[in-house]
Amino acid sequence: MVNLSLYNIYILISNKDFKANFGKEGKHRLLLSNMSWQGMERGARILAGVFTGILLARYLGPGPLGIYSYALSFILLFSPIISLGYDPMLPRDILFEKDKWSEILGTSIFLRFAGSLVAILFIWGFTLFDTSMANETRTMIRVLSFSFLFYPFNVFDIWFRASLKSKNASISKIIALVIVNCLKIYFIWRKAPLITFGWIYVCEFIVNGILQLVFYIRTEPYKIFQWSANKNRIRFIFRESWPLLVSSFSFMIYNRIDQIMIGNMLDSKEVGIFAAADKISDIPVALIMVVNGSIYPFLAASFKNNLAFFHRQYMLLTELYTFISYLMLVVVIFVGGWIISIYPQSFAAGTLVLKINFIGLVFVFNSGLRNSYLSLSGNQRFLLYTTLASAILNITLNFFLIPVFGINGAAWASAISEFTALLLMNAAFPKIRFVFRVQMKGFLLLSIFARNKNLLEY
Repeated sequence: MVNLSLYNIYILISNKDFKANFGKEGKHRLLLSNMSWQGMERGARILAGVFTGILLARYLGPGPLGIYSYALSFILLFSPIISLGYDPMLPRDILFEKDKWSEILGTSIFLRFAGSLVAILFIWGFTLFDTSMANETRTMIRVLSFSFLFYPFNVFDIWFRASLKSKNASISKIIALVIVNCLKIYFIWRKAPLITFGWIYVCEFIVNGILQLVFYIRTEPYKIFQWSANKNRIRFIFRESWPLLVSSFSFMIYNRIDQIMIGNMLDSKEVGIFAAADKISDIPVALIMVVNGSIYPFLAASFKNNLAFFHRQYMLLTELYTFISYLMLVVVIFVGGWIISIYPQSFAAGTLVLKINFIGLVFVFNSGLRNSYLSLSGNQRFLLYTTLASAILNITLNFFLIPVFGINGAAWASAISEFTALLLMNAAFPKIRFVFRVQMKGFLLLSIFARNKNLLEY
């Protein structure tokens, strides 16, 4: 069976159309180098996050970890204000309007600085008027919010990646990652108070932002002085990006609201247990994002040059992702208790949360290429509809399930929302019903083990 699946993958990657998509040797190497640096940086982030995340959880325990996780989730709800949803369109404008690069970059960083100040004001306003919030939580939220002042430097990161110069962006992020994680380990050893780790979180953005600026100035000497903000560009950004801004808010609500609702309806200890289980569940999601980012250029080329071949790639990869999610779910069901034991005994209640999370991951992996397809086919607006619906559904389910089932109810709310948004809602719109058919076939694994390559037809 395994050999047959590998044979089918070989059929796809050895196809002459696949090779033709990247026939220019120099560009091919540049693209692969770009992807390698991105993959290296994301891989380092996953490994460091797992290692220091476990150390931090073991040191803090559920209660303080819950305060930290609640505060982080709280500020991230406001983070879309900074970019105004423009991040996905900025690389497009950099590449397609090269004669207006100074206007595009200058306006983008101006809006981000303005957005970061607005977001911080909103956060401090909420913490000021919420009298029920514990002082330690309020202080942590305010400290973490200072990281927003350095979000605007992400413009340099986007510019490097759009210009196929990811090496510079990745090196700066890896350096910042190493410094911050060394600081975490040192202060864990020194038994530092909780607030110290809030300042360390901010430190990563400071170091990364400064390094990104230095690399940009070294790469493009003096050009930063040519940047300018333009009123017409500001109006263009507001007009073009508002749907993505709504989508970004919806995604943040969908992704972070469970920990906030647990904190408000239960307590910080329960948030800490839930967050610790979530940390483990995030590892496979981060890995699939690395893979998707690496194969996206190949999928884009296939979509442009040979649509039938692209559909076969999409079908097989969807089944392969689903198959991997089945394997992970089986492992977690049988050894979930052993996996959660990497934390102290006080986190043992997170075992069922972990198992439920991996049920939800089946739908996440099954829809792993959905966003890529919607982007390539020009149907991004359906991401807005499904993300907004999933956010509303997740809030509603949490409201009813958390009081009855506690943190397990929050995990079920996420799994049900993922099933609805990532699978069922695809059937509701005729233009993306093809995605629903592919994902339904993906659950059956018909073509991944096919003896006849004709079964790879979508």
